[in-house]
Amino acid sequence: MESNWFTPTPFQYRRFGTHPVKIGNIVLGGNYPIRVQSMANTSTHNVEASIKQAIEIIEAGGELVRYTVINSQDAEALRLIKEGLIQKGFDTPIVADVHFNPLLADIAARYVDKVRINPGNYLDKRATFATVEFTDKEYAQELIRLKERFVPFLNICKEHHTAIRIGTNHGSLSDRIMSRYGDTPAGMVEATMEFLRICQSERFNNVVVSLKSSNTRIMVQAYRLLALQMQKEEMAYALHLGVTEAGSGEDGRIKSAVGMGTLMHDGLGDTIRVSLTEHPAKEIPVAAALVNHFKTLSIPQVLPTVIPAYNPFTYQKRKSANQGIIGGSSLPVVVSDLTTEAEITPEIIEGLGFVLNPISNQFERTDLSPDALYVGELEIPFRFGKNALLVSDHKYWDNQSTSVPLFSWEEYLFATQKSFIQNWVQIHYNQLDEKTMATIKEDPTLVLVVYSYSANKTQEIRTFINQLLANQITNPVIIQQAYSEFHFSDFQLKSAADCGLFFIDGLSDGIWLKNTFKKSNKEITDTAFGILQASRTRTSKTEYISCPSCGRTLFDLEVSLAEVKEATSHLRGLKIAIMGCIVNGPGEMADADYGYVGAGPGKVSLYKGKELVLRNIDAKDAVKELIKLIDQDSSVNQK
Repeated sequence: MESNWFTPTPFQYRRFGTHPVKIGNIVLGGNYPIRVQSMANTSTHNVEASIKQAIEIIEAGGELVRYTVINSQDAEALRLIKEGLIQKGFDTPIVADVHFNPLLADIAARYVDKVRINPGNYLDKRATFATVEFTDKEYAQELIRLKERFVPFLNICKEHHTAIRIGTNHGSLSDRIMSRYGDTPAGMVEATMEFLRICQSERFNNVVVSLKSSNTRIMVQAYRLLALQMQKEEMAYALHLGVTEAGSGEDGRIKSAVGMGTLMHDGLGDTIRVSLTEHPAKEIPVAAALVNHFKTLSIPQVLPTVIPAYNPFTYQKRKSANQGIIGGSSLPVVVSDLTTEAEITPEIIEGLGFVLNPISNQFERTDLSPDALYVGELEIPFRFGKNALLVSDHKYWDNQSTSVPLFSWEEYLFATQKSFIQNWVQIHYNQLDEKTMATIKEDPTLVLVVYSYSANKTQEIRTFINQLLANQITNPVIIQQAYSEFHFSDFQLKSAADCGLFFIDGLSDGIWLKNTFKKSNKEITDTAFGILQASRTRTSKTEYISCPSCGRTLFDLEVSLAEVKEATSHLRGLKIAIMGCIVNGPGEMADADYGYVGAGPGKVSLYKGKELVLRNIDAKDAVKELIKLIDQDSSVNQK
């Protein structure tokens, strides 16, 4: 693989070097702290409400506050909001969010500290998902037209010391870009680079860049590709990270942490926004916790320089040997640790999602139960079906057992009794020398449980797996991450940030989470399943792609999401998008089965994929109509 920013020290935590950007009274990028921000969901022209909500965001710890700009009334209101905040003693930078109308960006740039524009609709028309053929000459003419319009905007920003964000969204790429580059990370990067090349030619460096998607895999690949392309073209613009339409509650937090955490482990990110379908102020503590987690990783590990033996810019599952339900083409497994229980009862097993089969009198797995149970030295007084795996400490295991043994590496080397079928071995990076790798290669029964207790354990485990890849070792790998978080929300956020990359990059065959201050094994298991779903490797429940509401949202998005969840949460594997407006609606719903999109005041349109099915129905009837649509399709599919 050619040399790029990812290769010199890819398994040491380090920040990707970017230009510092001055936004009002703060600076981000370079060696400055990673900044946290949110976006108001008030009508921007409602100045009093917009100021009030900005203060709520600021008092929660927000360092920038963004407002949507729909029309000139909103654009002019930004001056009053800025002045009102200053009068109340708040000098926090404010940001204008502009779509479809570059004239509004010109106005806003005179009043705010930063303006976000969207390459997909700054000058190009709203996407229709039609193939548009351009000759090379015609395409070049479009870029000239873009520069002629964009440069005057940059001149306004120079005059008023206004920063800009080139905010590309996977869901709103233009037909022009998609026709040539596809609805892909590469298309997102090229849409962004068209604008950055103009910034570079105009010597305008007060720029922040984002490439957001609700699909964490696409989002990660797009940012990595952008970093590589910027390096090739000698650019170093600051990066704003975000998983757009992440949803709400635990799912939204886990999904955000998986996407942004993966990139932050790569050293990318100068400012972050956690997009939750909740009050904007609730986003800030989540973002701050994520930033604080990475502060503890800022001292690089003393690890060798290693060129990745996998491609970080596209997904490919690491080749691993099949070991029953583990490895090969099997979905990543979830391991639950029962050794923390005082006594293992049927109620505990049922609480983990297992179902007792009255005919065979054994517990069977379901979609939400772990694949493997570590029982240590405990004897289990009940039977399990073949699709569930029990793992015992090797000291309490024998060849008559229905479980498989777990060894430390030293125990494995000197063990006199091993399974002929499958042996689990806990191992860490410092044990991985040439002799160890040769031993692993010789034993196809080994399942490697890879762990680390270093300060930067994720980087160490990633280096371990990379060494396996470089040496063509195909034994299955289960990553084991242990935490001691008193607050379960901290455990969820940190484990998602630390573990997501192993599945986004296809490096692991399973996940085993532990937490000293646990609530229950079920909640730890559910977190593991949430990480796998957020990384797009294993679906165990309904997925909701829902945006945080903003000034464009003309119905109660949070209430609607709750109603849709209540009615559809049993539909495992279905993807449903709940979108406040059309800005990222049909495009971001390309990956969804059904869409619920704001169409006007109190009006909603329903989509099946990208196809508009019902237009402008009353919001109060929309959930009922969505369920009817899903039920109709289910009936047809069952015939």
